[in-house]
Amino acid sequence: MSEPVNAPARHELREHTGEIVLRVSAPSLNGLFVEAARGLAELSLGGAQAKASGRPRTLSLEARDPAALLVDWLNELIYLAETERWVALAFEGVEATSTTLRLRARGATLERAPSLVKAATLHGLHLVRENGLMQADVVLDV
Repeated sequence: MSEPVNAPARHELREHTGEIVLRVSAPSLNGLFVEAARGLAELSLGGAQAKASGRPRTLSLEARDPAALLVDWLNELIYLAETERWVALAFEGVEATSTTLRLRARGATLERAPSLVKAATLHGLHLVRENGLMQADVVLDV
């Protein structure tokens, strides 16, 4: 199915035995990383509403390629949610290349750590540019 290049970024969560597939699309690599984080936040919050507050945090990552960078990005967010009970919700200054990601994020601190998502995995990872959009499927171990 062909989507117009100016389509908004979006994400979809698909359940599978012991895992959830996060399907993400966005017009750019920057947008893909942000939308993946939004999908993870939706899952972590379990439908609860939260607002970003506080000072922004600067987050920086490096990886061997864009797909590995996406998995590392999601795992960093999972780690912060588990260890600091902090879920990233708002993003600014996003700078992504094929091997680096740097941005500022604001989030919400939760009363208790979300424990649904254990990790983003390389298993079944798929990242492509198609019809003018960056598209990815990431398997989340739950």
